[in-house]
Amino acid sequence: MKKILHLTLFLAIVSVLAGGALAFFNEITEPVIAKNNERQEQESLLEMYPDADTSSFEAVDISDLESTTINKIYKYNDLYIFNMSVPGYKDGTTFLVSINSIDLTIDKFVAISNGDTSGLGTQVLEDPFKESLEGNLADGELDTISGATVSSQPVVDGIHEAAETISQLK
Repeated sequence: MKKILHLTLFLAIVSVLAGGALAFFNEITEPVIAKNNERQEQESLLEMYPDADTSSFEAVDISDLESTTINKIYKYNDLYIFNMSVPGYKDGTTFLVSINSIDLTIDKFVAISNGDTSGLGTQVLEDPFKESLEGNLADGELDTISGATVSSQPVVDGIHEAAETISQLK
């Protein structure tokens, strides 16, 4: 009985120390990760619009929006650029989509990350999917990827949500 008590106490101490170490390192790395994500987003915005600079993108207040997929919104000329994260087969997709506020056409689409099945779900990162979206109405019918609808349909749904959100922003 004494041996079980010692083992239980030892495991409890190890658990507390491991949890404390994880919390400590999470606190240290969290700002670095946030800064890297912000840098990656800025690079993607400049990839979309190379003639702009980072000050050209005006952040829009989204505190009144009730959305689980919209992370940020930027205004650039007549465009609204949405940073969105949608679910997928595994980890989902984070992307930027710019929509013309006048006629609701998709101007640009850039997928930032996708954690889904390589070769299937990751097709949302590739040019054919991007090209199938650009120039179409954001609130209209958009094609999904055959065999990867679990990854591509949430992207399309997110774009439809972005189009609906533009009417609230005007």
